[in-house]
Amino acid sequence: MRPFPDEILRSMQYSLQTYVIPNVNDKWGSYVAKVMKKMLLHLELRWKLEGPLLLEDIADLRTLLASLRTSLSTVAFERDDDAKKLVVRIDATLADTRELPTGYVSVESLTQVSEALRETLVTVIETCDLLAEHGFESTLAPARDEIRAYLRREVDRDNQLVEPTFMSFAPAASGD
Repeated sequence: MRPFPDEILRSMQYSLQTYVIPNVNDKWGSYVAKVMKKMLLHLELRWKLEGPLLLEDIADLRTLLASLRTSLSTVAFERDDDAKKLVVRIDATLADTRELPTGYVSVESLTQVSEALRETLVTVIETCDLLAEHGFESTLAPARDEIRAYLRREVDRDNQLVEPTFMSFAPAASGD
């Protein structure tokens, strides 16, 4: 359906820049209008990238959790109850997120899948701390390296959605 959301957002940005900002005489009002323009730019970027980035992140997280599950299923952990519980949690999360939503796949539905995977990753990280206290520090090193590598990829994906800007909506400080 035309116009696409990004086309509407670009039109709004153009209107702000061309007709509104030059005609706002109040400094604070002008600043807020410029911030609104940047927010529209951010929305345009999110509209284009957020879905594909979420799909990429979900695949990345599923691969990571499957690998961590394998690592935590080794002989070194076979007698540790925390490791066993974690493997069960990973299995459940992978089973629950095996199928992506069908039909029109909204960012919200993809975010729910991503959040379920991330919650399990948080549990993995916390349990790795417990397992390290149980004497498995060196055995966990490769798994922790995998987690750090994933987190770096996650930050790189998130950075694609960030328009570097300082946005403050507080009123200008008075010269008291």
